[in-house]
Amino acid sequence: MRQATRAAVAHALLLATICGAAASASAQTQDTGVAPVPQGASLLNPAISVIGWFQGEAGDQNSEEGTAAFEFREVEVGLQANVDPYSRADFFVAVTPDGVDIEEATLTLFSLPAGFMAKLGKFRSNFGKFNRTHPPETPFADRPLAAERFLGEEGLAPTGVSASWLAPLPFYLSLDAEVTTTPEAHGHDDEEEAEAEMPTAFEPYRGKDLLYLGRVSTFVDLSEAMNVTVGGTYADGANGSAQTDSLGPVEALRAQLVGADVTFRWKDPARAIYRSLLAQVEWMERSAETLGGPDEKRQGAFAWVDFQFARRWHVGARYDWSDALGGLEQDAATGALGFVTFTPSEFSLVSLQGRRQELEDGSSETRWFLKTTFNIGPHGQHPF
Repeated sequence: MRQATRAAVAHALLLATICGAAASASAQTQDTGVAPVPQGASLLNPAISVIGWFQGEAGDQNSEEGTAAFEFREVEVGLQANVDPYSRADFFVAVTPDGVDIEEATLTLFSLPAGFMAKLGKFRSNFGKFNRTHPPETPFADRPLAAERFLGEEGLAPTGVSASWLAPLPFYLSLDAEVTTTPEAHGHDDEEEAEAEMPTAFEPYRGKDLLYLGRVSTFVDLSEAMNVTVGGTYADGANGSAQTDSLGPVEALRAQLVGADVTFRWKDPARAIYRSLLAQVEWMERSAETLGGPDEKRQGAFAWVDFQFARRWHVGARYDWSDALGGLEQDAATGALGFVTFTPSEFSLVSLQGRRQELEDGSSETRWFLKTTFNIGPHGQHPF
């Protein structure tokens, strides 16, 4: 009799436990609208982010083809996750009206001996500061003249390996080195279309041509509110031509590109979300071997400033100057761009921009842009 009683009590307790758990799960489902997810399941999923870049353009345009008045310039999809305790994988894919392109696809190794860190895959080259920022995330609707002419319309993004080392000194000093393939600037199957475009600082003559890059940079706090970053970069690669004889190519000709950059940042600690200033200057010079003549030298530079004068408002300006590449003439183009940007939050912005350029042939061009970007997901910050 006692055994039957104990069994009845046990069944009652078990039933009460099951009913309580079911009621709790039901209540949680009603509160959130979704079924509860076991904690820890997200560890198997990468962080996913998507950035949309919509743009309107108007004004003069010297190009015969021109661009559409309104265009969805790009959708950038990012997937990022730790592979294991020693490495991380980052994938960024750009979907544009011209197709799908791998913006970056890298494996970063953190725990190498002597404090080294390495990266392999396809990545934005560490030349200067501006080149490392993905096009949708720059403050501009276009690219600075010098950056476009020397590094390409989408920037320098080769495939290879990179190593960086933070020197064990009382101040910040970073050394970076890259060995990559020399990317084709044009990327067109149509040879006539490719030849019609401006050349860039580097162009492969053969597929095995490598591009070597070294960079040194330092960071200094000037005060509690101000700091400055100074960097210098040197790159050596093929320039797309070769010394030949009657038997064919003998040696690929080379080009060197040196650059210097300074970035200044100010943010009032007492009003950090309302006032800030960012100013940047980049200069670069290309020296290229020629067939039987002196080396060809070309220079370019740009400077820009972004001032945040209210919590959600920025104003800024940029000045451009750059020699043309590929010709014997020393013609240069200059330009200036101004912008007013409204940022409802850190996940979106609307920017009205105006640009005027004085081109090599004496003509001028005025363009107006409406750049809008919006993103979802935890897209990581670009390095300062």
